Amino acid sequence: MNKLTLVTIACLSLAACSSETPPAGDDTVFADAELTGNIGQVLSVVQVQGYTYIEVRNNSRSLWLAGNPIEVDEGEIISWADSAMMRNFESKALNRTFDELMFVSAIYKGADSAPQPTANKNSGVVRSNEDAAGYTYIELETGAGQVVWLAAPQVRVAVGNRISWGEGSVMTNFTSSALDKTFPEILFVQSIAVSE
Repeated sequence: MNKLTLVTIACLSLAACSSETPPAGDDTVFADAELTGNIGQVLSVVQVQGYTYIEVRNNSRSLWLAGNPIEVDEGEIISWADSAMMRNFESKALNRTFDELMFVSAIYKGADSAPQPTANKNSGVVRSNEDAAGYTYIELETGAGQVVWLAAPQVRVAVGNRISWGEGSVMTNFTSSALDKTFPEILFVQSIAVSE
């Protein structure tokens, strides 16, 4: 066989081994540009009592989410609803501190499953508040007379202020080590607005 024939056979063999079309069902073909906003590809999953921790690839970075229990697999594309960012969050269940952890109100399978944000309808009057570890914990009474606890990145509020907030992530039996207090239910929100 001459050299030209060998080179031709080698090129044809390489072309046959490569494929421009990804295999069916391969979620890894999502480009970083397609994983923006509240969409990510699952890198790892950790299940603990009452929560699912998910590491996702989102626009060429790695993020950690925590939400209500859900079964997802590595490689799946997920989307999530409103979230609240916690910094230096210590998970006792995992014996780990996260630099940043997003508590999300819901996790959905697929890129287009999360509902779009809705207009803000949440408001109440501050009954008490306390700052700890970069967050403001606020006890408030809603217009319906319900007492609610919120946590938001540190903000200046006073008793009697009327505040409003967007959607957030509800956590049950949440213990704040900085306050040495356990909240039966608390809503983590990204921000609040003081109206009076």
